Amino acid sequence: MRKTAAILIAAVAVFATLAVVALDRSEAATSPGELINVVEQGIPAAYGSDSTGIWVSGVGTLSLSPDLALLELGVDTRATNISEANSQASAAMDAMIEALKARGVKDEDIQTSRFSVYPRYEYVEEEVDGVRTGREVLTGYRVRNNATVKLRDLDTVGEVIDEVVTAGGDDVRINGIDFTLEDPKPKMAELRQMAVADAKTKAEHLAELSDVTVGRLIYISEGAAGPSVGGFTSQSYGFPAAARAPAAPFAPSVSGGEVTLTLGVQAGFAIY
Repeated sequence: MRKTAAILIAAVAVFATLAVVALDRSEAATSPGELINVVEQGIPAAYGSDSTGIWVSGVGTLSLSPDLALLELGVDTRATNISEANSQASAAMDAMIEALKARGVKDEDIQTSRFSVYPRYEYVEEEVDGVRTGREVLTGYRVRNNATVKLRDLDTVGEVIDEVVTAGGDDVRINGIDFTLEDPKPKMAELRQMAVADAKTKAEHLAELSDVTVGRLIYISEGAAGPSVGGFTSQSYGFPAAARAPAAPFAPSVSGGEVTLTLGVQAGFAIY
């Protein structure tokens, strides 16, 4: 028993000695003076996991005058058979295209966006053997032919609409106008600069509110392949036959206003 107790006491003493040595080495590796130097030098505590740092979004925005109008137009015809409905739609669309070409619109700026043929049915009630029932009866067909047209002379958009409507007749439909920029890429550098500056400003403000200091940028990503173009709500015009007198054509007032280019970035900053 005495021998066993002596062995245990010796083992405890060895472990205690090892623990003291390990503690001394740890203190020597990270002395209080070294810790003070780390803080004074401003070395960030952690740089890159998703749970550390400040993560913000930045946005760059530019308001510009549009240089392109996208006119959505089409024809909508009805007839008792497909051939007649399609013939009417083709004649109206051909007349509108001729009017556009007379205005200098090129073939490559006219694109069919939708062509569809629908059967038209009428619900008929009838009595068979004393039982009243209903069924659908084919009464004809409906043809829609829509196109998107690029107009670069924004001062004449209203006049073009009037000429197209007059040429196409009562089957014409003007579905809307969108104003945009044909090529926003030259503005990309300026948008990126604004977006990154916005992200930095937000990060610095959050750091100030949180009583920390912003460190280096550790992550950045652009939100889209290119800037998004936004504007006012699309303008639509309807021209019912009763409201349009061929002897007194009119040109609707159309204004392009401004369009907005927007580019976003996601950014992460280290803190200390």
